[in-house]
Amino acid sequence: MNENGGIKTYPSKEKKKIIVLAEVAKNFKLGKKYSEKEINRVLKRIYDDYATIRRALIEYGFIERSKDCSSYWVKE
Repeated sequence: MNENGGIKTYPSKEKKKIIVLAEVAKNFKLGKKYSEKEINRVLKRIYDDYATIRRALIEYGFIERSKDCSSYWVKE
């Protein structure tokens, strides 16, 4: 990651991915619900392929989303 919190290259190794995703998740507040647009806006500043990062945050359990994908929140 660079000094501005952006991702230079998304790691392929699991351990490094988890470390990077944990850092990215810090950009979201506990207890707040986000729309997909809000999530994307934050992630676009961090990495060009924001959809990959969003999916990984959900897959690795950092963020959860509603069944209809209308809202996202940080998993406690």
